[in-house]
Amino acid sequence: MKMLTQTDHEELLRLAALVRSSVLDTARDPEFDRVAEAAKTLFGAAAGMVTFVGQDRQFYKGRAGVDTAETPRAVSFCSHCLEYRSLLWIEDARDDPRVFDNPFVTGAPYVRFYAGAPVRDADGWLLGTVCVVDLQPRPFDQILSVTLSSLADAVSARLAA
Repeated sequence: MKMLTQTDHEELLRLAALVRSSVLDTARDPEFDRVAEAAKTLFGAAAGMVTFVGQDRQFYKGRAGVDTAETPRAVSFCSHCLEYRSLLWIEDARDDPRVFDNPFVTGAPYVRFYAGAPVRDADGWLLGTVCVVDLQPRPFDQILSVTLSSLADAVSARLAA
């Protein structure tokens, strides 16, 4: 019998919190679409999303500038944000060891920039992100990072309501 590591145990608890949120596999939410659009517009980015990261996939509950409803977790930038447990800003994805070989970096749409802020449930479990991606690298911007975190906090508050 394999013993669970602390990381495995925490991930199981996080996934249980995600299931309790009842957000996966539900219809797009116009309010979350507005948050995604606000993030996209504020950054002048190619796309903005409100994501929830499951065991094997990332579900887009709100989106602007992207048509897909989900991606495999294996190619999810947002998984790195959840592991980081805080805002994650990747200035140039080609130079970041976490994602430089990601198929969205090496192939279409050729993502170069990612910023994501974690969405938490009322108990503090990290469920997903509010994030933006762009096709051009970007230096860190303190004001935009605070704004993105505020949008993620608004989504977290909406989940708790």
